[in-house]
Amino acid sequence: MALSNLMSIARSALLVHQRSLDVTGHNVANANTPGYSRQRLVLQAEVPLRTPLGTVGRGVTAGGTTAMRDAFLDAAFRREQGIYAQADTLRQMLQRVEDVLQEPSENGLGATLDALFGAFADLADRPTSGAARVGVRAAADAVARQLNTLDARLAGEEGQLQAAYRETVDRINSIAGQVADLNRQIVAAGSPPRSAPDLEDARGLLLDELSGLIGVRVLERGDGSVGVVAGDVLLIDGAYNQTLEARLLVGGGIGAGVVGSTRLMVPGSGSLRALGELATDGVKSIRTELDRLAAELVPTINAIHEGGTTLGGDTGVSLFDPAGTSAATIRLSAAVAGSADQVVAGTGIAGDNSVALALAALRTTARAALNGDTPGGFYASVATSLATIVRDADQSASTAEVILSGARSRRAAVSGVSTDEEMISLIQQQQAFAAAARLVSVADEVLQDVLRLV
Repeated sequence: MALSNLMSIARSALLVHQRSLDVTGHNVANANTPGYSRQRLVLQAEVPLRTPLGTVGRGVTAGGTTAMRDAFLDAAFRREQGIYAQADTLRQMLQRVEDVLQEPSENGLGATLDALFGAFADLADRPTSGAARVGVRAAADAVARQLNTLDARLAGEEGQLQAAYRETVDRINSIAGQVADLNRQIVAAGSPPRSAPDLEDARGLLLDELSGLIGVRVLERGDGSVGVVAGDVLLIDGAYNQTLEARLLVGGGIGAGVVGSTRLMVPGSGSLRALGELATDGVKSIRTELDRLAAELVPTINAIHEGGTTLGGDTGVSLFDPAGTSAATIRLSAAVAGSADQVVAGTGIAGDNSVALALAALRTTARAALNGDTPGGFYASVATSLATIVRDADQSASTAEVILSGARSRRAAVSGVSTDEEMISLIQQQQAFAAAARLVSVADEVLQDVLRLV
């Protein structure tokens, strides 16, 4: 009985330490694999054999392979990942919007508005000049066209934001389906107590990506599966997942909700939240401010211009089309577009420049509809506010990136593979395997000695 027990101990030791070598080799092979967590074979003493003389040890057994992960560090990393992704998305998208305005620059709307009031002043200096009238028409047309262009480009950014939002929702649904499927596989593998660390790593990598898209909270289940809360929605529960859909909002913007539910979800963080905020409020608010500017410029300038007389003696002529009072629709009136002679300088009296002077004075005239500011000042405040928001977003993203890097490093210290440590472990396991092999030889020699005594 003793010899057979010795052989059994030697056999189990050989098998277990060979398995340990396999696990260590697996770690070394995946040292640079994204999302891979260092694995360890859990070794434990076999249940002892009870005999009349007491218990006798039966060697070593493997308790299963586990991944070296820390749930707290994983949660911290995913929380910071969501915050960083939201801040970085805001930074990138706001920088694109800032590029649309091109401020400050000589080609921006601010300079174009200034050129229009400068053209009015030039006409006031030369009220009978045809060239000055051509200059006013060109400057007014430039303002109208630039407002049209800005609105069109901002509308294009809104469309791209909505497209990016829908793509993000599709990706979230895809990941949710994959995580639910991995939950099924992990439970089927018997985890716990029998673990499936490679499947868990694949699931963890998907959860890391998901946290950047929408911000998640992961709930560990007793059967090895996980539940995932995204915002205020239980997105994944074991082998089941809900499907999200993008929805256009009444009044503009875009949001998301669970298919079959009328309630909109509220993302906690992540790219989806940033895209939703920008598409619903960010870009739309800038377009609204440009519309306010156009809606004030057109009737104000027209009211003054219509009070004068053209070179041909016509009165009541508008500089801008009265029907176009938004950034998208502002344009020259048909009369002025047809002839620069329709531009008004005064009231028809020879040398009168009162209308041109009044129009030039708008450069420094505060308007209640423009927050008590001048047209140029109002637009400058819009551009400055955007620049401030972009700067704050850049600072927030930079700060979040530093915090995320720290969270990543702390997690890697636990779950990352160190080839130096694995080489040390490999030597230890090799020596243990050699010792077990020597134990087999000793047991065989003892058995031969016993047989010779028979």
